[in-house]
Amino acid sequence: MAAASRRPELLLALASLLLAGAAAELGVRLLVPSGPLATGYAPVNTARKERVGANSRGYRDAERAIPAPPGVRRVLSLGDSFAWGHGVEAEDAYPARLERRLRRERPGETWEVVNLALQGLRSVDHAQQLRDEGFAYGPGLVLLGYVLNDSEDQDAAEARRAREWQAGPAPSAFDRSALVRFVRGRLFATAENRRRIEGYRSMYAAEAPGWQAGRKALLSMGEQCRARGVPFVVAIWPLFGNPLDERYPFAAIHESVREAAAAGGATVLDLLPAFRGLRPDVLVVDGADDEHPNEVAHRIAAGAIHRAIAPLLKPAAPRP
Repeated sequence: MAAASRRPELLLALASLLLAGAAAELGVRLLVPSGPLATGYAPVNTARKERVGANSRGYRDAERAIPAPPGVRRVLSLGDSFAWGHGVEAEDAYPARLERRLRRERPGETWEVVNLALQGLRSVDHAQQLRDEGFAYGPGLVLLGYVLNDSEDQDAAEARRAREWQAGPAPSAFDRSALVRFVRGRLFATAENRRRIEGYRSMYAAEAPGWQAGRKALLSMGEQCRARGVPFVVAIWPLFGNPLDERYPFAAIHESVREAAAAGGATVLDLLPAFRGLRPDVLVVDGADDEHPNEVAHRIAAGAIHRAIAPLLKPAAPRP
């Protein structure tokens, strides 16, 4: 009898829940964007043949003579997809921007920034590339654009997490609901970001094989440059998938890379301060889907790099 008397209350509570759920579903459909927020930047599909623009040696750069023509001064740029310019036009990537700035601000000198970046290269690849090919271009300075996955190996936790992130959360029978997709997506993204942070931190543990090889590679590049009297500069890029303020989770990793590069005699430029306090979503190619730096980020980086290398460039030899 008591249960029967409470039946209207239970039905009312159920109806209220259903109404609240329907209102939440409608609110999500109307108010929550279906994709990442627009940044105002139109990403470039650099996978298209006409966007690759490879020279005869396979690099996304102009043709560069070997050896350097008389009077031509050079910076050698090593790096991965950041220096290659994934998602931006070749002329918007920071090596090309640095070349234009050197030519503009050092009148009477002919400067080239030779870009040997290739997507997916790591520190060990950069060291071998420098040894086997880089010095043939006759650089007056070697610039390495260092990204935190440069010391990654295939067994690293971050490499496994990145592969799983590409797959996304497992499909659900309730995915037709925008509310369910929204909640599941937020929970998945939060969990993945925690895994991402821990993955990078584990990658830079002292015993991590990839980081051990990466430290040796940085030392090797420094030794190669020192033996030839060529300044070696390492520019450390931040990862834009996290806040660029005091909450940035990889500052300790930046310091580890700085110490390793400095031990090899490098001048180290941490680019994090150049982006400090800026919104990460306006610095990337395509919101949450592609965290490579966009044209705006490349422009900021090129300016910071120019200021760092300018004092290291020897004056041009007087003409006879």
